[in-house]
Amino acid sequence: MIFLPRGVPVRQNVNPARINIPEAMEKLRVGNFTGYLRFDASQGNGIIIFERGKLISALFARAESGPPLIAYDAITKVFEVSIRGEAILNIYRLEPDLAIGLHTLLHGKYIYREQELKLINVRALLDKVKAEKFNGCLRIYAEQKTALIFYDAGHALGFFHDGAAELQVSADLSKSVARLPGAKLDMLETASIDDLVLADLMASADLGPIWQRLRKLLLEDRSKREEEVIRSRQEEVEQKRRQALAGLKTIAGNYTGKFGVSQVEKAFAVVGPDMRKEEIASFFSAIERLASMVAKPEKVAQMIAEMRKIFSG
Repeated sequence: MIFLPRGVPVRQNVNPARINIPEAMEKLRVGNFTGYLRFDASQGNGIIIFERGKLISALFARAESGPPLIAYDAITKVFEVSIRGEAILNIYRLEPDLAIGLHTLLHGKYIYREQELKLINVRALLDKVKAEKFNGCLRIYAEQKTALIFYDAGHALGFFHDGAAELQVSADLSKSVARLPGAKLDMLETASIDDLVLADLMASADLGPIWQRLRKLLLEDRSKREEEVIRSRQEEVEQKRRQALAGLKTIAGNYTGKFGVSQVEKAFAVVGPDMRKEEIASFFSAIERLASMVAKPEKVAQMIAEMRKIFSG
């Protein structure tokens, strides 16, 4: 799970299966968008960050254990969960400095992870941050809320809370995530902003063909699975039809001998694989008429009653 504050909402709760994601990302590039796209799926969470129209970061944290996917592997995974209709997309706007800060955070090194905040000596931790001239971020999260505190050489650069587009110089204690029950803390060391090389992933590769190729493969796979389901269903209903016919022939043989068995086979020809009610009614009408030629009415009635049990339910 990737814990990030939400930024300023641009689009929320979008089904990306209805969108050509590369085309949408191209519009963000042309519009010099700064912010991030968040894709939430059962398989994990994907984050794609833009800074002044450049796609500077892509990461997909998998729900199962294992390192996150980054760059084009992450983008491909985001495309996959989107095409399958398994994701929810939210888009948030940020200021450039904060977008770059999130980029460093996503690729940071964990010092502490998922620590219960109530068990931490916060004052001692902050003293350590200052003394060691820490570069990085403290992330505090609970109940679907997250707050970030960025540091440069031990000095706090600012706070990032839900709904903000830029770092805040002070925290609103009344809305402090740290006050919520079960609050946890991550401490991540990040690269200095001065040392960053921000590559534009959209400038070095055309994402359209990746999307189209993956979409074609996934749609073909979906079609095969649907065909297998249909075929399995057809085999199942045909098996039930064969079982019903075998039972009817046995009953007919007990009451009317070989003649009845042969007449059941002929009359049952009107019953299709789905064994519809009107088809079954036509069968019983025919078999009752044929059986009355060789058996007494009470015996035919007993046979028909026993046969009807096969179709009960």
